Amino acid sequence: MQEDSFPTNSGPGDYLKWGSFVFMTFALLSVSVFWKIEKSRLEPLKPASQAEGHGGASAQAPMQGKIAPDFTLPTIDGGTLRLADYKGKLVFLNIWATWCAPCREEMPSMQRLAEKLAGGAFEMITISIDEKPEEVEKFIKELGLTFPVGMDPKQTVAAEYKITGVPETYIISPEGVVTHHLIGPGDWDSPSIVAAFSSQVFGKERAGN
Repeated sequence: MQEDSFPTNSGPGDYLKWGSFVFMTFALLSVSVFWKIEKSRLEPLKPASQAEGHGGASAQAPMQGKIAPDFTLPTIDGGTLRLADYKGKLVFLNIWATWCAPCREEMPSMQRLAEKLAGGAFEMITISIDEKPEEVEKFIKELGLTFPVGMDPKQTVAAEYKITGVPETYIISPEGVVTHHLIGPGDWDSPSIVAAFSSQVFGKERAGN
């Protein structure tokens, strides 16, 4: 297909962009593989109705390569979260819940990644599927999270993103395509992940810093 090959008139910038994408793919793949190994030993704490099949060896990434569904949700602080507002930026979208132990585990590394990428064409946004806003507010304050949190208690948006459980992360390109759909938690501020995101957000010169 056209997307899988280099155009014949590619310049240095095109090759750099392609290389950065491949770099990120391998880095995020390592997160997914690590989660599957850990999942074989540790069962995440979540309601039984949502636990079956999530993050197992047969877990799929149904949204990868698809156009990210637009959405508008109320935020925990009384504002509005719209995916369309971040067009032209690399978006890290995470769907989670306060009762999810792996979500709590990965959130601090997400916060650190967001801080490291501050000032670039990058946005970290999240969606909670909790029904009680007060629980979400308590969770955010306890962990010191500063990124936007949209509320989706009926899981309407979550269903559009075809979640199989929580947490799940979607990397959305500036053009609005889900380039990576990660099932399970990640160590989001590991050197390889930070370098992969930095190469996309800031360019090659910042990726090694």
